[in-house]
Amino acid sequence: MTIDAPGPTEAVRSAAPRPAAQAAARTSARDAEPAAGARGWPALVGRAAPVLGWLVTLVIAVNLGQGAYGQLTESERSVGMFEAIGYPASAVLLIGVLQAAAVVLYVVPWTAFLGGLLLTAYLGGAVAAHIRLEDSLSHTLMPVLYAVGVWAALFLRSERIRWAVLTGR
Repeated sequence: MTIDAPGPTEAVRSAAPRPAAQAAARTSARDAEPAAGARGWPALVGRAAPVLGWLVTLVIAVNLGQGAYGQLTESERSVGMFEAIGYPASAVLLIGVLQAAAVVLYVVPWTAFLGGLLLTAYLGGAVAAHIRLEDSLSHTLMPVLYAVGVWAALFLRSERIRWAVLTGR
């Protein structure tokens, strides 16, 4: 009696996969993320994006942090600007505390999304104040550019935010 089974050195061949299965296998392989040792443009972008995001975050945080510092110390310039807008001098400290808290939340990775939301709300108020004062277009658009920078930096910093934006999930 003989058994027709492949030996340890013989390769076992399976039936050829169906065309639909082949297409699905190619699609899933194409959609898979590159291996850890991947090279080329995707790997460079994957490493450079967070660094660029943190650089933009640093610039925004320093600029908005300086403004918050002026408000926290109730400098003459900050008080004068707030009075020109129509806010009482007593509001300068409170708004400075809120701005400083939003900047800190924005810099900390675990709370960056919340900080981005709060900074966007703060900058929206700045746009409204510039419109109310009938400031020039450049003064009015500056907070808008800061808000775009806030979200661009978060997009570059966070792989989860990039994934959510790019896939819509």
